[in-house]
Amino acid sequence: MNHLAALLFLTALLILAPSCASLEQPSVSPAILAQLGQRGVPSGTIKRISTGRVLDFDDILSLLKARVSETGIVAYIKSTHAPYSFTRAEFQQLLDAGAGSGLIIHLAQSLAQHEASKAKHPRGSRWTLDPYFNDPLFRGSAPFRFAFPRDWNDPRFVFDPL
Repeated sequence: MNHLAALLFLTALLILAPSCASLEQPSVSPAILAQLGQRGVPSGTIKRISTGRVLDFDDILSLLKARVSETGIVAYIKSTHAPYSFTRAEFQQLLDAGAGSGLIIHLAQSLAQHEASKAKHPRGSRWTLDPYFNDPLFRGSAPFRFAFPRDWNDPRFVFDPL
């Protein structure tokens, strides 16, 4: 009987542990957020980063202009699991602002993965159905287990030298 109770306890623990972990809010160091502000990143972009939201073109462009490292930007946008769809002119603006091939390739791949997901799900992918990706005022949690890039708490990873 004790073995059955122990087995039930372990089963419940395994079921509940992932849900507890998903309740954690994404976080970034207040020092990093302050440095973003000091480097001229708009407050809207800083708010989206501090709450783990998907970035838009203007956000990414402002991060490049603030000399946020390409690896830092790629790490952040990977963590959102979102498709990024930009025009050819917008890609050119990103390149002109200093984006490297790694960032451009990742942005293009995110859209390709989104399109492949749409093809597999005729009623729509999670990106087209979930308000996280479509409602700028959405206040709920992300539809996936958000993993804020740990490296974003290290200024040497986030910022290129001025």
